[in-house]
Amino acid sequence: MALVGGCSLAVEISDARKIDASPVRVHGVVDRVVQVKGGAKIRVSYQVGGQRFATEDLPVLQGAMRTTPTVGTAVCLEASAEHPESVRVCGQRYPGGDDKIPAWGLVTAASTVGVLLAAGWIVVATQQERRDNRGSGSAVDST
Repeated sequence: MALVGGCSLAVEISDARKIDASPVRVHGVVDRVVQVKGGAKIRVSYQVGGQRFATEDLPVLQGAMRTTPTVGTAVCLEASAEHPESVRVCGQRYPGGDDKIPAWGLVTAASTVGVLLAAGWIVVATQQERRDNRGSGSAVDST
């Protein structure tokens, strides 16, 4: 969990820096909406510098749209001029939204601490068990 959270956080921060370094405002278009359990999976296509791109991981429903958009709905996007595959919905500071970054950071930190505590406990318990086994084994040999 810590690894996934940390990787996700690193990717989002990297994408945000790329966009902030050379932002380009483009208009995307919803070209596919697939209803899935708990919502919809939305693909947005856009063009930067004459190249076409598409993304399915944008939080389109967190922006101005509160209802599921239909195919053909326009979406305002900010992309990186140098790395056009890095894109976010206009007005969002990070690709996953401003509130997601601190949450992932806290989850990553808490998960890391939990893993380290569990690993430490396992090491201590294993060492104690070895000491106990050595102590009981020597008593058997001397009798």
